[in-house]
Amino acid sequence: MASNSGNSRLSFVTWHKKLILAAAISTVLLIAMGGVLCATRSIRDCPDWPGCFGRVIPPSETGPILEYTHRVLAAISGLLIMSAAIASLIRLTGMRWIVLPPLIAFALLILVSYFGAQVVLRGLSPGWSAVDLGSALLVEALMVSTAVIAYSTNDNGSRVIKPIFTKPFTMLVMATTVVVYILLISGVLVAGRNFITGCIGWPIYSFTLVGQDASFAGSILRLVLSVAGMAMLMMVWVHSWNMKQNQPAIFRYACLVGIAIVFEMLIQALLLIINFSTPLLVMYTITAALFWGLLVALLIRSSISIK
Repeated sequence: MASNSGNSRLSFVTWHKKLILAAAISTVLLIAMGGVLCATRSIRDCPDWPGCFGRVIPPSETGPILEYTHRVLAAISGLLIMSAAIASLIRLTGMRWIVLPPLIAFALLILVSYFGAQVVLRGLSPGWSAVDLGSALLVEALMVSTAVIAYSTNDNGSRVIKPIFTKPFTMLVMATTVVVYILLISGVLVAGRNFITGCIGWPIYSFTLVGQDASFAGSILRLVLSVAGMAMLMMVWVHSWNMKQNQPAIFRYACLVGIAIVFEMLIQALLLIINFSTPLLVMYTITAALFWGLLVALLIRSSISIK
């Protein structure tokens, strides 16, 4: 809960909010770039770490440049998250919803960076790869949550923010978010050598593709769960439509989530109709990162009671 102390009122200035927003945007870009590496099969195009072929600047080839760009984004995200966490600790000690998420996100980002080094140097088992992706998605979720709460708070701290997760609509969005989280990380577990399924994104409805996965049963279960997830997303949108007069901000968030998932489905259709081209796969993974961030934003915004 936000503190009403004079310190909090004086401390939450515009630059602090912009810092939190920048950290949130950088994490979305970081997850999206990780998807790009997977879609282009560039994850191990730099054989060493933290350099690339023993150099500070990577070779002028697409794969190494993409891999090194991902590392640079990770470093930038780490600095921004750390800065946001330190600023919140110093200036907004009483606002735990602003202070704690960046601290947890920074710790998780260190873990993700460690996993990234292991992928390059030794490789990761599917289980640890799922932990890696799951941690990265949590980093994005934590920073997006912090940004939504920050921009719902007055600069002078006079408006009190209380995230409440027991409201019916919020519980529906939370359940949907959990299902989506499972779907996004489970692809790594069932993919085996099928890199497409292992990339971040909604399950692709292709039985030919499923037949190439390491776990046929797991892939089928994932497809069934994705149908349930689509139904839940539809319920979320219908409920938000009914709330558009009283809660227009929530309705706008729900519309953005709907646009993102429709766009992802359109990309899937193109993948199945045209072919699994690299540009489409890149768009597929980037859209997944944006969709996840928007869904988390909807969850947090729907939980906020403003007084």
